[in-house]
Amino acid sequence: MNDSTMSDSHACVELQIETIVPGGMGLARLNGQVVFVEGVIPGDRILARIVATHRHHLAARREQLLEPGPGSVDPVCPHADRCGGCQLRRLDPARQDALKTGFVRESLQRIARIDPGQRLQPLLSAHKRDGYRRRARIQTHWTGDRFKLGFFAHASHDIVEIDHCPALDPRLSALFPALRRLGATLHARDALTACEMIAGDHAIGLIIALSHPCPTADKESMRALARESGIGQLGLRIGKAPPASLLDTTPLTYRVAGHTIGFASGDFVQGHAEQNERLVAVALEMAGSGSIAWDLFCGVGNFTLPLAERFERVVAADLYPGSLRRVMENGRQAGVPGISTQRADLFRTEGVATLPWQKMPADKILIDPPRNGAECVCRQLAVTKTARLVYISCDPATFARDAALLIAGGYTLEQVQPVDLFPQTRHVELVASFQCDAAE
Repeated sequence: MNDSTMSDSHACVELQIETIVPGGMGLARLNGQVVFVEGVIPGDRILARIVATHRHHLAARREQLLEPGPGSVDPVCPHADRCGGCQLRRLDPARQDALKTGFVRESLQRIARIDPGQRLQPLLSAHKRDGYRRRARIQTHWTGDRFKLGFFAHASHDIVEIDHCPALDPRLSALFPALRRLGATLHARDALTACEMIAGDHAIGLIIALSHPCPTADKESMRALARESGIGQLGLRIGKAPPASLLDTTPLTYRVAGHTIGFASGDFVQGHAEQNERLVAVALEMAGSGSIAWDLFCGVGNFTLPLAERFERVVAADLYPGSLRRVMENGRQAGVPGISTQRADLFRTEGVATLPWQKMPADKILIDPPRNGAECVCRQLAVTKTARLVYISCDPATFARDAALLIAGGYTLEQVQPVDLFPQTRHVELVASFQCDAAE
């Protein structure tokens, strides 16, 4: 059977949600066939409409909640049923935590073909479950005379209009009215596609994304919004180009492991400040100390500076020159010696090969890749065989894929520690340690 989309007029069916699979979809069965549904929790009894038929499963849309599953709680958000941002908001914290630990276990069993057993630790739960999120991409769109601003709906590019988000840092949520006013007044309003917000400890950054250039008057309107709203850094992104600065009055920084990390509005930083502290602490404990450490996919130095206190030399590698400049600047500001940088495309075999594997052999390597993982790096490590490896992942599936490569190359998985950096959502971070006894 080929993939096909079915008509919305297809009859509703009653479904019982059995579980949530990694990725956040609810799993039910209809006449023995697997059905995936967004926006549900385990145990929900729902009316759903089948919207697509695929080779091995059906896709359905929830139409009505008939009976909530065990552990169902008040989501404390009027948009929870439609917004795709907080998929688990209706589930109590203890069940969220167990579910996320299960995501990691299931991925290792199904993809890496290993049972983690006691090596998989219980999830480090977040104490702060709302008001924590310090970065967000707000979607915008003009439809006729109506300006829509909010987040995408479940499994859709439809925008759920919101004026307040309980998950966001309150300083970011407070920007919604001002952004809505700005969108209504821009001359190039049809070009406005998104607003990327980020909160440092003492200032806010905002990038306004347009599909094509805007007149000078619009830029002045953007600057006025920034001044009125206390935004310290304002950028303008046209298409896929890097953002151009429109205003820079207050540096963006955050604290972690006793260090101040400076960053720009377009840089990646972890979304939960308190949980990031715990993430770094776990990674440092696994890394230990020694002579030379490498920090691959280093970003702005979230792990680089703390590692530099434990190792004589740290090589920080990343593709983006701006990130490498900020690593060095952050190191200088902190007075941390022994940091050097290496530009490398770590997603390509040729880029990984440019790292100084022989010239500066590492006794510890820390990897913190984005969601698509570090396959090329792990293939190289399976040959190079570094004694100790710490892998931070935001996707259990790509981690399991890479773990299988490392294990096949002679590494032993020692410990896996899930960390909840995004409470109320399907996302789970983890820190894992590997040991290679065959290392030279």
